[in-house]
Amino acid sequence: MSTPDRKDHIRVKRRNQTFFIPTAPSDSFAYIKEEICKALGGDDDSIDVKAMRLYVDNKSEGGDADAGKETKKEIPDAALLSDHDVKNDDIIILEMDES
Repeated sequence: MSTPDRKDHIRVKRRNQTFFIPTAPSDSFAYIKEEICKALGGDDDSIDVKAMRLYVDNKSEGGDADAGKETKKEIPDAALLSDHDVKNDDIIILEMDES
């Protein structure tokens, strides 16, 4: 099985940190979490990927009272970047459970 050509990247933001992760549209968010572990200097055993929550930052659209407000929607691990219309240089928000 060949590796997808990762010419694009996403920005993963957590607190005051930003990680640039090389990506392909067919990458899953489980893969993104593994790459975040590597960027944090750990491996799958030292950082609990189950404690990671990834969100796509979206702005509400439309003419209602919520228009222009930021909303965030947690992304399941099995989802692909293309499922959520994540493109080159888009921002993904990382939150980690502190337990």
